[in-house]
Amino acid sequence: DLYGLIHARFILSPRGLALMRDKYSISTFGNAENPGDRQLVLPIGLSEDLSTSRVKTYCPRCQEVYVPRQKHLDIDGAYFGTSFPNVLLKTYPELYPKDGPLTYLPTIYGFKVFG
Repeated sequence: DLYGLIHARFILSPRGLALMRDKYSISTFGNAENPGDRQLVLPIGLSEDLSTSRVKTYCPRCQEVYVPRQKHLDIDGAYFGTSFPNVLLKTYPELYPKDGPLTYLPTIYGFKVFG
C-alpha cells in the first residue's frame, strides 16, 4: 500500500508524467470500451483513500470513467489518484484527442430531440 501511494505521487512529478506519457502512447492502459473507437484511455482512481474503489479507466474523448477489463481489476484506485489524467493532459496537450469530446445528441428516427 505504501508503494502504491508513493506511485500516485511519483506519476504527478515531471519525470513520472514523462514515463506515463510514454506508456499511454504505446497503449499500455488499453483502448476505449466503444467498439470501433481506438481512443486510448488513462487509469484513474475515484478516491485518494486506500481500499475505497478499484482503478477505473478515463476516456479523454468522451470524458467518461469506465470499469476496466479483467486485466486491471485488482489494482487500488488510490495508486493513481483522482487527478492523474487531468494533470497528464494539461501537461501534454498534444495527447488530447484532436476531434474533441464526443457529445450525445438524442434522436428519434434520425430527427434531433430538443427538450
